[in-house]
Amino acid sequence: MLNIYKGLPISYDTSIDSIGDSEIQVHSNKHQLTCFYYQGISYLQDDELPFIIRSQVISLNLAKESAIFSNFEAVKNNIGNRTQIRVEPDEPLIASIQFDGSISEILAPMADISAGGASIYFDAYMFPARLSQPGNELTMTISLPDSVSHKIKKLSQKPNIETRKSNLSSRTNNLSERLDGKITITTRGRVIAIQPEFQLKRYRVSVRLFFKDLSRMVILQYISQRQTEIIQDLRILSDELYSRKK
Repeated sequence: MLNIYKGLPISYDTSIDSIGDSEIQVHSNKHQLTCFYYQGISYLQDDELPFIIRSQVISLNLAKESAIFSNFEAVKNNIGNRTQIRVEPDEPLIASIQFDGSISEILAPMADISAGGASIYFDAYMFPARLSQPGNELTMTISLPDSVSHKIKKLSQKPNIETRKSNLSSRTNNLSERLDGKITITTRGRVIAIQPEFQLKRYRVSVRLFFKDLSRMVILQYISQRQTEIIQDLRILSDELYSRKK
């Protein structure tokens, strides 16, 4: 079974205990069961299945570490094939985006970030449909929290580190430390996908980003830190859930 928790894939081997006419009962790890409880869904994947199956949680038995699923539907296989770890930010990260061919910058909250890209949200009323088409190129500036900047401060002070503002036509990216202690990264990117989220009245735009050198090191440090925090958060949720159910 596979769940995506705050951007991280949570997946443990799961055994099928029984199969009914329209449901299955499975036995799994308590952290996976915690995802079942809070998310209400999970994805069933196996080498012998031609596709990944989305399933809905019908009931949970924490004492027996089992769950019953129903309402199955096939989904795209790329759900379980992420090549890089993505993490959702804990505190809001606002990206500044300037699309090629546009003179104005757009501020948008980030949905997640990886070493090779990011997703950003645009409210429906301000969605730049023409500029956000897949293949369109852009320049993105991201400011990361103090906790990351402190860890790489010594690296950023080494000689020959480029800190001047990026030229929008350049393919390289720059890193600078602001007065508030945050690290600001400017990099080039390309739109790769658009996903409308009509119920939330917004669009999710996925962007391939070209981090290099020290900028990439900063991003990897942030991802590693968030990964640790997310796993710890899941453990706390799991402990709290099981303590309430005793």
